[in-house]
Amino acid sequence: MRRRNILLSLVLPLALGGCITSNPTYCEDPATCSETDGILSAGDDLAQTSQDLATTASDLAGPMQDMSMAALDLSKPGPSAIIRFDRKVTIGRANIDIIVIGPSDDGKEITKKGAPLPWVLLSPGFSTDHKQYQGYGDRLASYGIVTILQKSPSEWNHATYRDETVQLITWLLNPSGMGADRLSGRLDKDRLGLVGHSLGGKISFLVAQNDMRVKALLGIDPVDQRDPTAVSGMAKLKLPSGVAIGYLGETISKAGVMPCAPANSNYEVMYKASPAPAFSITFAGAAHMDFVDNPASCFNCGFCTGSTAPKDRTNALAIKYTTAYFLSTIGGDRRAQDTLSGTLFQKDVTAGYVTREAK
Repeated sequence: MRRRNILLSLVLPLALGGCITSNPTYCEDPATCSETDGILSAGDDLAQTSQDLATTASDLAGPMQDMSMAALDLSKPGPSAIIRFDRKVTIGRANIDIIVIGPSDDGKEITKKGAPLPWVLLSPGFSTDHKQYQGYGDRLASYGIVTILQKSPSEWNHATYRDETVQLITWLLNPSGMGADRLSGRLDKDRLGLVGHSLGGKISFLVAQNDMRVKALLGIDPVDQRDPTAVSGMAKLKLPSGVAIGYLGETISKAGVMPCAPANSNYEVMYKASPAPAFSITFAGAAHMDFVDNPASCFNCGFCTGSTAPKDRTNALAIKYTTAYFLSTIGGDRRAQDTLSGTLFQKDVTAGYVTREAK
């Protein structure tokens, strides 16, 4: 027995030390934590079951407890290298342009580690290039969440836009045709999130109201104009138990002669109509089009003026909160919640950047 205890006393510190210095997901020091090829993957951690991710801190001992609960700085890219590629998908008579962004091991294809992976479908604002949201996809993919940016040809017909998006989801889960192997087997049918800006936010809600495959839902300053309205179908939203519906928004663009986010159909109206649980984060001094990556290169962004907050700050905060929302829901990492409602979020409140409501 004495010999066994001596052996354990030598082996256990080495084992724990290896876990700390080679954390396969959220490495704070790439020089000590990176793999031999310099690329890390979050897939293995993200593939853990909800039960595993819900393990309480009391079950973890010593330095492992500190590592597992270390705060995440989601204002910075995550540990995974990423790739992007374009694709045109034919849905009925519509040709939908998509940009696929995902974590990669080799810089060529989306990783298969931990596959199928959580994924997000992002719909842009009206007449806004889907490339204006690449920053969101890059950040999500760096934390192991595949992101699809879509550009629909049916923006004028919201019911058609909704239906084609549902069909696009079905295709993405079972891709066919040339290049289908680049997506096949990578997307988890049980870990789908939707996010959209402006009109894209409304469409995301319409889709979630009609498609039970959606497990997380976030609107970025959504605008609910024209039929069918999202507000009228809020009772049909059925996210998994405990998953809150999220809203990011601003209030400057709800007024004026031709408001970009009218007061009678903006995110505040949608949040009020949402079933609980739900939360809304209001960006102080931001305007409707400040959420895109580069307003200066966006031809329609000039119609939504009046912001007093730095546009790059609004975009950076929105990307951070979007990443936190999906990482804490479909990604299964509860540490990300601190960025949405905990100590890290409170720093943004104290700085005067945002306010928050929840129900």
